[in-house]
Formats: sequence, C-alpha cells, structure tokens
Amino acid sequence: MSNFDSENQESFLYVDIGNSSIKIGFQSSDKWTVHTHETAMEAAKEIKNHIYPVKQIFVCSVREGMKDALEGKIETKNLKEVTIADIPSDKLDYETPETLGIDRYLACLGAYSESEKGVVVIDAGSACTIDYMDSNGVFFGGVIVPGFKSIMNIFKESAPELPDIKVGIPKVFPGKSTTESLQWGQVGFFVDGVISILESYDEKFEDYELYLTGGDAPVLYDLLGHVGEVNPWLVLMGLKKIAQ
Repeated sequence: MSNFDSENQESFLYVDIGNSSIKIGFQSSDKWTVHTHETAMEAAKEIKNHIYPVKQIFVCSVREGMKDALEGKIETKNLKEVTIADIPSDKLDYETPETLGIDRYLACLGAYSESEKGVVVIDAGSACTIDYMDSNGVFFGGVIVPGFKSIMNIFKESAPELPDIKVGIPKVFPGKSTTESLQWGQVGFFVDGVISILESYDEKFEDYELYLTGGDAPVLYDLLGHVGEVNPWLVLMGLKKIAQ
C-alpha cells in the first residue's frame, strides 16, 4: 500500500472541469461523493467548505483559464493540474498528444482501473468521444462525434418549422410521419453511428469491456439496449489513479 493510500482519502479532492460543468469529488470507503457546479465561484465555495481538511486538490480541465480562475478563488497552492504532459509517452499511442483532451485519457484510465481487459469508453457529453485503451493501459485514440444534444438540436436554427421530437426510435422503418422520420434521422442516426464504431473496435482489437460516462450516458445506455456499464465518475477515477 502506498503512502497515498494510507492517508485520509477524504482530504484529497478531485476536480473535473468539463465543457459545461465542474465536478468535485472525493472518495471515502471506496464510495465516491460528487457534486456538480456550473461556475468556478460555486466550485470554490464547496472546496472552502469541505468537511475534511483539504490536503491536496487534483484538477483536470478542458476549458482554457478555468483552472487558474478556480485556484485564484480558493487561494491555495495545494492544487495540481494533471495534463497530457504528465502521461508517460509509452502509454500514448497517439500521433498528436498535444491536442488530446486529458479527459479522454483519464476516462479510459478510470475504466481501466476497474477492468482486467482493454476498455472502450463512450463519453456522451457536449461532444461524444469513443476511445480505446488496451489491457496494458495504452491509450489508442478513438472517435469524436457531435454529442447527442447537438444532434437533437441540429434543426433548431436551420429548419425551425420542423416539430420537436421525443427521444426514441420507431419500431417501423422507414418513418411513416414527419416525427418518426426525424426520430430515425436524429436518434436512430446517432445510435447507429455509435454501434457502427463499436463494431469497428470489435474487428480491430482484443476483447474489451464497454463503459459509458458523461451527461447523456443514461440516455445512450437505454437506446443501446442496456449494453455496457454506466459510470459517471470515470474521469475522477482516472485522476485518482494518476495521483497515486
């Protein structure tokens, strides 16, 4: 057991700064407690009011300047930002690591920490990433597609006369109404794209376990027929793994 493991885990905070929210989490007895905020001010308030003495804060961010804004508000030097530069080069099979979002790597690492196999992680957020990490913990890259909400809102400006639709895929193909046609073209299009990408992973790589994370993960999980495992804290779990 490392010194890190033997210390009070509640004193270590993990902060995932995404495109639309800031998640703050800590682990106690293998259980994660996570709160989500929209602004750095809200996040800083939670950190300042943390019920345990904060020993160290580990941060990953995909938003320029947000880490500095948060650090300025909490007025502490016990903050470490994890970036791609912290990842050993032999763990990245990726041609442009300088452009790789750290959240993509950390989500795979979080899933990998739970699995003895390779993993594919679907992070269904503002963008939807589908990435692969092998059984040796090497990140192989993946696919970036528009997020589910982007697909659903695609006609709001370009064709506002089209009706809103509910999330679902009609039982009969092709669509027999404008609403059904839109469901096939938006919901069905998105799901079929994800399935096609997973089939490509099936053909190219070894056996893997599938994980879903991100704000739209529960919706996608239902649409895929309950395939894979939903875990909303994969990025935070990856941060913890790096910290150890």
